[in-house]
Amino acid sequence: MEEFRHKKTLVAVKITKIEKGSKPVTPGSEPLQMVTLKHPKGTYLKAHAHAPKKRITKALQECLIVRKGSARIDLYVKEGRAYKKFKTTSIKEGDVLILLNGGYGIHITRDAEFIEVKNGPFVEDKVLI
Repeated sequence: MEEFRHKKTLVAVKITKIEKGSKPVTPGSEPLQMVTLKHPKGTYLKAHAHAPKKRITKALQECLIVRKGSARIDLYVKEGRAYKKFKTTSIKEGDVLILLNGGYGIHITRDAEFIEVKNGPFVEDKVLI
């Protein structure tokens, strides 16, 4: 797991390998929660459900899961009224990139299939950088 921070802000997390066990990836305070699960055959994870609770979030966060191909991702942070590119990383088949703060741009480097997951409900709020 690789964390990308700008000053003290966690901007993104990249997962290239899943470690044994059930491991939280995002801090509990973030709107998008991710946990990796890697267990041997025969393991039983207790059945459970989640009781309805009121959750208020003010941030949209996204997760890119790379099924095929590869891409170069530019990560941006907001400084004042503008966004500034501060880091570039690459993702490939099997990788996961969780985008927690800021913005991003995608350069497809090999024919790609991604799954994008984000918290909702959907609101048209895209700001082009």
